[in-house]
Amino acid sequence: MKIALLLFAIYMAFGLYLYLFQERIIFRPDLAPKKVELPQGAKVVMLGGIEVGSIDKKSPTTLFYFGGNANNALEALGLFADLPYNVVAFNYPGYGHSAGKPSQEAIFAAATKVYEKFKNVHNILIGRSLGTGVAAYIAAHYPTDGLILITPYHSITHLAKLRYPIYPASLLVRHPFATYRYIQKIDAPTYIIAAEQDDTTPPATLKKLLPYIKNLKKVITISGSTHADILQHAATKKALEAILKELSPPS
Repeated sequence: MKIALLLFAIYMAFGLYLYLFQERIIFRPDLAPKKVELPQGAKVVMLGGIEVGSIDKKSPTTLFYFGGNANNALEALGLFADLPYNVVAFNYPGYGHSAGKPSQEAIFAAATKVYEKFKNVHNILIGRSLGTGVAAYIAAHYPTDGLILITPYHSITHLAKLRYPIYPASLLVRHPFATYRYIQKIDAPTYIIAAEQDDTTPPATLKKLLPYIKNLKKVITISGSTHADILQHAATKKALEAILKELSPPS
């Protein structure tokens, strides 16, 4: 009986920790560099307290990048700098030099503000990890020409179920980032880029997400990649360039 009570107390204590301190698990601005090296031609502005980086190529097409939970999103400007499109990336509240604290509500509000300000004739959304849920949210609320999701997930709630199966994740998670809920409203062509070895957004969560995608074009798995290093692989950039070529409107 004493052992059972002790185990129950431990179970309840850890469950309370997960509920009260989940922001420390979901959002990791402490791991994101405050400042990153920007490519030539990039500009940084503050938009209502949100740090926004952009490259203006005078193109009718703009790429919007939504970063991961431990990244300075402005790093992505270098990834797309040599492409013939405008590029916009922004740091979530609490990341980089953006004001505020990260939460689902604050991130969605920031993403909406940035998209409203920089949207173009043609708009392609690219989300990475946590940002796949953010990109899906925006694409569900605005017409877009394409959606590219790099290491996506069904929802943070589902990831919590996979990681902590003995807890009622749906009751504990306050920042669900329900990608599946938004993506079923999206008609735009959707592409998935997955890591071959992904312990953060594992194959089980992608498998659960796929049935909700209305216009899935391709799922591309980057050989030898992990969740952390997928953007560093030449094959990832090659895949992105090929997808963007497919999505680009005829000149």
